[in-house]
Amino acid sequence: MIDPQLPLQAAIVAAVKADTELNTLIAGRIFDRVPVNQDGSPQGPFPYLSFGAADTTDEGASCVGPSDCYIDLNGWSRAVGYPEVKRIGARAAVVLNARLTVAGFEVVTHRVERLSYQREQDGLTSRAILRLRYGLRKAA
Repeated sequence: MIDPQLPLQAAIVAAVKADTELNTLIAGRIFDRVPVNQDGSPQGPFPYLSFGAADTTDEGASCVGPSDCYIDLNGWSRAVGYPEVKRIGARAAVVLNARLTVAGFEVVTHRVERLSYQREQDGLTSRAILRLRYGLRKAA
């Protein structure tokens, strides 16, 4: 299996940064690893996007067969209520439901499988969780 996760992540970052509306909502902040303070709390201002869990499953019998990539992308806000994080989630879903250009791979399928919202245990932070699915095949 050839794992397309890294070029896919790069394509997601490029799409987020290229979208003026989404980039404005998160002030350009999208993290692979969120900077943290010594106590483990997020460092720096909200809102932002961050990458969560990622999985790849191989559907082909050879190393060039299609792979399904699942990525969780999280939107974070400390604004009162859900409006800000729901705007971030909704816009990210529009941007990432489009066909991306992934270096070295052909995008066979693409979609946002789930978009959910929750309030974190600290009572201050709201989160949008986007479950992204991309079917990718190594480019010829």
